[in-house]
Amino acid sequence: MRRNALGKFFSRAQVSGLEPTIRDLAQRLCDKILVVGEGAPFDLTTAFSLFTTDVISGYCLGENLGLIAQKGWQPNFREPLITRRISTDMETLFNTLIVDMPNYVKKAQVDKDNGLDNSTTVFGSLLESDLPPPEKSLQRMTEEGFSLFAAGTETVSWALTVITYHLLNQPALLSKLTAEVHQAIEVDHKIGAEPGQVPSWAALEKRTYLRAVIHEGLRLSYGLASRTSRIATGEDLLYHGEWTPKGSMTSRKVEYVIPRGYAVGMSSAITHHDESVFPDSYSFVPERWLDEKGQHRKQLDRTLLAFSKGSRSCVGIK
Repeated sequence: MRRNALGKFFSRAQVSGLEPTIRDLAQRLCDKILVVGEGAPFDLTTAFSLFTTDVISGYCLGENLGLIAQKGWQPNFREPLITRRISTDMETLFNTLIVDMPNYVKKAQVDKDNGLDNSTTVFGSLLESDLPPPEKSLQRMTEEGFSLFAAGTETVSWALTVITYHLLNQPALLSKLTAEVHQAIEVDHKIGAEPGQVPSWAALEKRTYLRAVIHEGLRLSYGLASRTSRIATGEDLLYHGEWTPKGSMTSRKVEYVIPRGYAVGMSSAITHHDESVFPDSYSFVPERWLDEKGQHRKQLDRTLLAFSKGSRSCVGIK
């Protein structure tokens, strides 16, 4: 029920409207890196986390937290989420989640009552939905804000970091990707775009090597790497499969009965390193996502669990 209300706001069409904002924040981050990064080394994941936090906060609240606009890299949300240390960053995180978040929910309610929101924010959209009143309570909406901030900040910034590291570590891949993006820019220029203007995402996502790089980055950044468990409460589960013993080249059929009430879980980190699906799985190889004609291998998509699968997959997958 609640997923349906949120899913509408994270639909492909809805997210496409956010592209100008994302482009603007991305450009500001690049400018910041060029200026601040000249003075001393910096943590790239932290830099990306400023970007992702500003994107998701603006989308949820109607205004971003302005982390990119600050002079340096602190405060940020990444350090307290990773280190759990009491610091200025931790204080900023607590203030945002415990003090500011409820106030943003209250503001969204006031804007809705005054006809000022028009469902342009996640909070506004949930308040305008047909969810029952308990699902729109201050506590429930605040908890939703917590979840969206956690999901939209750290996982995305880490995926961007993994991709950036591997591209810088393998200049040939970076050159190949750069050439493909330049081709897209030239195509757009021929149909009237400004010289050097970055094409729209609708145009970029058609570029097969860029897509392969993103998929490989998602594979090696894992998303949520812990086991996601499910419990069959009303029936036993019968598992049919194949298993190849260690050191053997021959698989054998196996069959197990999993009694009802037992938790069954899997991890993207394990699945993404299945050597039978992803040979040399710890290497960054975008080409594994392309067939012999250079087109995307759609059959591999079913093995990518960075956004999980099924009814509880991430609403941000679009």
